[in-house]
Amino acid sequence: MKVFPRFGQVSKWLAATALGVAAVAPMAVHAQPAQEVQIGISNRSLLGLPILIAKEKGFFEREGLNVAIDYFAGGVPATTALIGGSVQFIDVAFDNSVKAVKQGQPVINIANLQTDFAGAIIVRNEVAEKLGRKLTAEDLKGLRVGTLSRGGFADVSTRYIAADIGLDPEKDIELVPIRGADRQLAAGDANQIDAAFVMEPWNVIAVDELKKWQYVVDLTSGEGPDVFQGLGYTTLQTTRQYLDSHRDTAEKVVRAVVASLQYIVDPANLDDVAEIANAEYGNPGVEVLKKSLQRQAHTFDPHITQKALDKTAHLLLLSQSITEPVPGFDELVDTSFKPIWDTFQRP
Repeated sequence: MKVFPRFGQVSKWLAATALGVAAVAPMAVHAQPAQEVQIGISNRSLLGLPILIAKEKGFFEREGLNVAIDYFAGGVPATTALIGGSVQFIDVAFDNSVKAVKQGQPVINIANLQTDFAGAIIVRNEVAEKLGRKLTAEDLKGLRVGTLSRGGFADVSTRYIAADIGLDPEKDIELVPIRGADRQLAAGDANQIDAAFVMEPWNVIAVDELKKWQYVVDLTSGEGPDVFQGLGYTTLQTTRQYLDSHRDTAEKVVRAVVASLQYIVDPANLDDVAEIANAEYGNPGVEVLKKSLQRQAHTFDPHITQKALDKTAHLLLLSQSITEPVPGFDELVDTSFKPIWDTFQRP
């Protein structure tokens, strides 16, 4: 039987209870503020979708993080910002980390974002019409090809494709760095380039929506060299110093990103993801983005593998972007995050 305080003790009991409530109340009022985190993305394209969805769907907020996104004109400037400390994490091509570590920089990969390259080499209709047929990679000879920053993934990949078919990327084609994936199509309209190495969704926008460009190599669909399939296209990267001092924050970011990848690959979320992307990437159209997302749904996965490093190393060596020896897997990847990666399940 529950015993209640006597009448004479009620005032003391109420006072004690009130003090207890008062002691707890400030804890509820003064909640822990969200931690500020800056994440850089190498260009404004669907390459950055996992970070965007994690922010817009509240996955970062659920982890107690307030994330700000910074866009860069390629992987090289994004990596420079990471090393300089203006951002704490970056979403860039895996190859940038290989080159940075090769140069002695303390960059470390903590999750994969996309396994295969999602994009294409496209050419302006006017150029293709002169030949009167579908162009192949060999037809890039003598053309001005738009990339992003020199030394970034688009630049390295274009060099690889040229070298793979026997062209000299320094002599047989003219590589034109353009600051921003969205500006490549404008450069074509201005007759500043003939072709471009673009990331999704800009190839879909150029070919299917604007109808001003044609495919030369549709890499998303598996055309072109096998090296672009399963090479660890984009990854989440930080520095070893930041990881050593902010391990808990890194785990929160990885959990949020894996939750984002899970959300992206669920077909039931296609409309929602496309609408979010449409608002972020200049309103190219929800249907255009849905098509682009369906083309690359198979590429989203958080696991980083030795195979990815082997293919990326081959890409960098053949394009003469680095020389032997290539940094080892343990130098590049922190596999202690694998238990978080393993929570991802493909539908």
